[in-house]
Amino acid sequence: MKKRPRISKARKEPTPNPPQISVGWGRAASEHRPGLFTKQYLTEHAQACAADIFYALRRNLEAINKERIEIGEKPIRGCTYNSFAKYWHWFKFLGLVESVDKREAPIYDFLEDRRFFRLTDKGKAEVRAWEDPIAVTHPELR
Repeated sequence: MKKRPRISKARKEPTPNPPQISVGWGRAASEHRPGLFTKQYLTEHAQACAADIFYALRRNLEAINKERIEIGEKPIRGCTYNSFAKYWHWFKFLGLVESVDKREAPIYDFLEDRRFFRLTDKGKAEVRAWEDPIAVTHPELR
């Protein structure tokens, strides 16, 4: 009985030049980080409520994604209002924003009044906390 020669499996060669996305996406998308966008928005508008900032962030993301799709890049997956509210909590906790006396009645009766906020002096000067507020508060987690 003859032995058959052993056939080894071919190894996959790495792709020489994988396609590169010119601008980061996800959390790395600097033009779309919720913190940096919030700071820019409050700098331009002096005061705003969290919902207004979130809706402006979503509109900005739609414009960015439209351009990215036209050039064949992956769209950025934006945050939900719930995840933005978590960021908002950290901004308040770190003292980057503070409440002002202005309030507006909600659209629906079951909602709370819309509270408005502005940048604090610390919020105007700070850079790193806007990029990643959790890492600033808990560096041991990163």
